[in-house]
Amino acid sequence: MNDMSQSTVDHTPGDLPLDDVSKLTALDLSALLCSRVCHDLINPVGAIGSGLSMLDDTDSDADMREMADSLVREGTGKALALLSFARLAYGAAGGYGVQIKTEEAEEVLITLFDTTKATLDWQVPVGIADKNRIKVLLILTAAASECVPRGGDVTVTQVGASYHLTITGPRLFLNDDFVRALGGDGADIKPKYTPAYLAALLAREQGGHLTAVRTDDAITMAAEFAQT
Repeated sequence: MNDMSQSTVDHTPGDLPLDDVSKLTALDLSALLCSRVCHDLINPVGAIGSGLSMLDDTDSDADMREMADSLVREGTGKALALLSFARLAYGAAGGYGVQIKTEEAEEVLITLFDTTKATLDWQVPVGIADKNRIKVLLILTAAASECVPRGGDVTVTQVGASYHLTITGPRLFLNDDFVRALGGDGADIKPKYTPAYLAALLAREQGGHLTAVRTDDAITMAAEFAQT
């Protein structure tokens, strides 16, 4: 992601009129999202394969077998975390038109954050929320962990029906392509930022909007929804 630590950025993608943003077809969106999921999984699955190959090597010594065991365990843990996240954030887990417990989102995110350098401070009250709003929250929170590649804190709070995220750390990144996708701009979008585009569509379907703001010492994101 772009290093923007020396500048102040104020992006409010939710303010973009619907007529001014580029939209993808359903086929385009599904293909890009599949590419994103495959990209996320290739490294941990590859680590599992490498570890199993090392264990199959009859000439491997104790140190190599210990390394192989570590590769398999870490790869399996990360793959499971990513799959659990993708199932809830992108898939049809629980069926259509249902509500989801906020604790379910928390559990998925805790497991996901264990595979990153970021620390999750989840302050969302226990309760239930519209499934699509939870999907938006999941996507934003996962993206927030990528804003602090050297480690940092991601604090998630709820204000009314809206969700606010504050990201702090020694080196902050906010990519312009991510911000554009968060505003619903699908022009020349890369698979990496397809989840942000999906979040924009889901938020607008709920009558909400998303924002991402970069300042000198923090990044803030928000999913603003009207109280129902």
